Amino acid sequence: MSPQRPREQSGYALQRRYTQRFVSPRGTHIKRPKGLLSAIGNPFVLRDLLHSYPARLIAPVCVLVLTITACSGAGTSLLSRSPTSSTTTALAAPTTTTVAPSTTTTSPPVATTTEAPPVPVAQFTGEELVDPISRPAFLVKIDNHQLARPQWGINQADVVFEELVEGNITRFAAIFHSRNVTDIGPVRSARTGDFELLSNLNTPLFGNSGGNPTVMRLLNDVDMVLLGDTTVGRAAYRRNDERNAPHNLLTGTGDIYAAADGRGGTPPQMFSYRDGDESLPSSAQPVSGVEIDYGGYQITYRWDDVFQGWARTQQDSEHVDYDGVQVAPENVIIQFVKYGQSVAYAGSPEVKVLGRGEAWVLTDGHLIEATWNRPTSVDITEFRDINGATIELTPGRTWIALPRSGTASIAEPDPEADPDQE
Repeated sequence: MSPQRPREQSGYALQRRYTQRFVSPRGTHIKRPKGLLSAIGNPFVLRDLLHSYPARLIAPVCVLVLTITACSGAGTSLLSRSPTSSTTTALAAPTTTTVAPSTTTTSPPVATTTEAPPVPVAQFTGEELVDPISRPAFLVKIDNHQLARPQWGINQADVVFEELVEGNITRFAAIFHSRNVTDIGPVRSARTGDFELLSNLNTPLFGNSGGNPTVMRLLNDVDMVLLGDTTVGRAAYRRNDERNAPHNLLTGTGDIYAAADGRGGTPPQMFSYRDGDESLPSSAQPVSGVEIDYGGYQITYRWDDVFQGWARTQQDSEHVDYDGVQVAPENVIIQFVKYGQSVAYAGSPEVKVLGRGEAWVLTDGHLIEATWNRPTSVDITEFRDINGATIELTPGRTWIALPRSGTASIAEPDPEADPDQE
């Protein structure tokens, strides 16, 4: 706070002070200031001098005094200050003219205005999308009997699990999500091992062709929407006349999502994916392919530069879909698991996908030794390399083989495909 200025006094106050100084009580001699110079700028002194000097001497002096007084501005001190003069000292304005709102001058720029939002990708393929996919995943059981091949729509599935069933043959559990597929099949029955394939997909849609009575009863405890042929019937399923039952039951994504009528939840991201400029981990080793022995079926995956995927053969025959297109997914995961005995049927093996174990991840012509880990039913399975880093796949389709430990091996180079071989 600035020091206070002494209050200026009006002419009346000055007059009172001067009078009190020079007017003596009655009966005493008034002591007046001496000299003409004391009258300059003081009209009260001048008034007393007029009585003590001859007029002819005073007149010139008065003219001189008044002139000096006017020039010096001393007369203005006898006037009271104008009421408007208070505006020159009331400087509250600094708080209104110099202080700006802090949010407009000191706030840093908002990050969302400078950083591009992440591009949405498909939950099961990692492929870039214009808009996120919110519809539920559709998991359906597909026949792999020799009379069921070639299958319809198998190449359009985002993810395909291959598990053991009775007789040491295999059956597929395929996830359809990012693509619309008109014909999918042949659709076959469920197994108790399917429950854990469904339980971490956030209420998926499940398609099947019936099942053991115990399996169907236990399905009621699984977090899914059952849309099998015994549930929705002809609204979503039909028979193909080219083959005999039970290897001719078909469905399609349009029929299934219509029958779901808005039920089901949006699935989580299943895998991590590499960007186009990211390299494989140092532990990745180039391989030509792998072989898997399920007992009744022998499966081979070989890297194909033309397809940029792993061309699949089954019983030494190229595996193609109903349209004659080679099955060659961009990624193959060989997840070594254990099998138990199904509670629904003693002769039916039940795959165990909870816990942890070893895995081989095939991507971009390389094999990455890994471990898999899934603590609970609702957890997504993690695949990590020998350094503990999450393995990132090539964007595209993924097939997950579920063989027993010790039943897979690295394939020898194919002489017909290797130009260095004669």
